[in-house]
Amino acid sequence: MASTGDPIDARQAEQALGTAHAAQAAARAAGSTRSRGHTLGQGLACAVGFTTLGLSGISSQWSGRLLTVGVLSLTAFLVLVWLGAHHGGTTPWFDRRREAGKRAWLLPLAPVAVGLVAAVPYGAPGWLIGFGLAGGVEYLLRATRTGTA
Repeated sequence: MASTGDPIDARQAEQALGTAHAAQAAARAAGSTRSRGHTLGQGLACAVGFTTLGLSGISSQWSGRLLTVGVLSLTAFLVLVWLGAHHGGTTPWFDRRREAGKRAWLLPLAPVAVGLVAAVPYGAPGWLIGFGLAGGVEYLLRATRTGTA
């Protein structure tokens, strides 16, 4: 049924579906035009942000400065993530291709695992440093492997 309550025929439904698929393809094509520098910036901002937050918990002399750098870097990271996610007009959560879907969900979990391993001997600062460095490396690998995020 259309929004007016009138029933639609098969031809109209097929046209609407074709229009939706065309719009989705155009949005994905626009989203794939992000530069490699965008992804590299995300990786560096992530690594610097979380690492400096972790170091701020260790060094009492530099904690204020490190905390400021960490918060600013993570703010930049979130802005870059937001801009990247909304660049193409769509934010896909699941990829229908099985292998791409695994990479999309498993690779981002690696920094969490590294952070948890580092947390065992070093506590919260170790988690932040491990997560930040591994997250930055993951973004850098993503940028070099595909050219974009």
